Amino acid sequence: MSSLKKQAVNSAKWTTARTVITTITGPLLLMVKTRYLTSGEFGVMAIINIFINLIAVLENFGFNTAIVRSDKVTKDERSSLFMLQIITSITLAGLLVIVSPYIASIYDMGSLASLLPILSLSILFNSPVILFTAFLEKEFHFKELSIIQILREITLLVSTTVLFQFMENHLLAVVIGQIIAVGFMAISIIGVSFRYDLLHLRLHFRFSEVKPFFRFGMVIAAKQMLIQITHNIDELIIGLFLDKSILGYYHFAKNLLNKFRQILTMSFSKVLLPILSKVKNEKIRLFNGYKQISIYIAAVTLPVFTGIALTTNSFIPILFEERWLASADFFIILAIGYIPYIISVTIGTNLLYSINKPRLALQIDTANNLTYIVLLFLLSWAGAGIYTIVLLYGLYLLVKSLIIQHFVYKEFGRSLWDYLKMFKGLAISTIIMITVVLGTQVLILNHLHVLIDLVISIVLGALSYIVSLYLIERQTFNDLLGMVMNRF
Repeated sequence: MSSLKKQAVNSAKWTTARTVITTITGPLLLMVKTRYLTSGEFGVMAIINIFINLIAVLENFGFNTAIVRSDKVTKDERSSLFMLQIITSITLAGLLVIVSPYIASIYDMGSLASLLPILSLSILFNSPVILFTAFLEKEFHFKELSIIQILREITLLVSTTVLFQFMENHLLAVVIGQIIAVGFMAISIIGVSFRYDLLHLRLHFRFSEVKPFFRFGMVIAAKQMLIQITHNIDELIIGLFLDKSILGYYHFAKNLLNKFRQILTMSFSKVLLPILSKVKNEKIRLFNGYKQISIYIAAVTLPVFTGIALTTNSFIPILFEERWLASADFFIILAIGYIPYIISVTIGTNLLYSINKPRLALQIDTANNLTYIVLLFLLSWAGAGIYTIVLLYGLYLLVKSLIIQHFVYKEFGRSLWDYLKMFKGLAISTIIMITVVLGTQVLILNHLHVLIDLVISIVLGALSYIVSLYLIERQTFNDLLGMVMNRF
């Protein structure tokens, strides 16, 4: 086995282990939150998360991607990057403190005025994490990174749960739990980075040394900022024009689905760019690898998110509480919308980065995102309701996925139809699964207890998909089975 393949397989094993733990801790934490927070408080958390995510993009500024794809980073460049990172983080944390009262006033959420300044501490703690993580990823130290991130997720779950027991202000408990988890990760990442002697930091800064990273990162940061704004503009508008409890229900559905999405993509997303960058000059090898990875991602994404849409009315009252059934329609619409996005966007964007086409990726995002934002504002101004906003977001995810694959395949001299034809067998297997589950639910399960409904739906759905995949896409089935067996 080649050295690159060994590194990739080993990295995937550890990121998969992290995925397994996150699969458990993420939904567990959300289950805990739904028992202590009201739908209105979930609405407040939605606004907090939006601004923290936007600041995280500015804090990063695309340096991690620039570092990973660069051939070499000198000691002086590392020191200059570190100094710039620290200065940026302090500035952003200060700005968040200053604008907090204005954000609270705009959204008529008084608690934001006190919570956002406290949460600014996580920006300072996260500053070294961003840069040090990039160097660890560049050297394929995914084992150490995965262990740290696993412990971070456990720390977040435990600290938040404990704080809920002792604090009356449950929103403050969530914020402090987040700060504790980020602080733990910062200390751990710094320790591992110095253990491998990756940084060689000294008190040194020269802008000319960070300029190449700044130039490349500026494009990445602009793209990521546009993505964050686009993916959160629906919640910003719901918070402005509709009741915060509606925002809370919507944020609950979107947040849980995003956790599933992150879990699904976590095992491969971090290693995609390093791997694709290594073979960027071998066009045939790059194209074949891209196709194969796309099929593997689709083979898992299609049944998982289709299954979520099919069982929404069963798992919500079992895992959470019946009051959260108000978000069921949001789950169904968003779950379907996320399918093409997960299959297409992450891998497509990484492919463009690997062949040094970050500006093309930015142009695609800019055109799609601005169109969506303009349509969303026009519909909101015209008095559109919550379902129009959610459906428009789902449509945006689909259109963006198709457009980015059109340009990716154009780089290889192929058409979008060539891309779509790859998934014919997987689509048929998914349709068979839908038919079996819906038919059983209508004929039998609607008259049984909700837990029995959920268990039988999952079992029948999984069996029908696996059997049909084996019969229709045997090579893909064998490849996936082989990967699972090798990891265990």
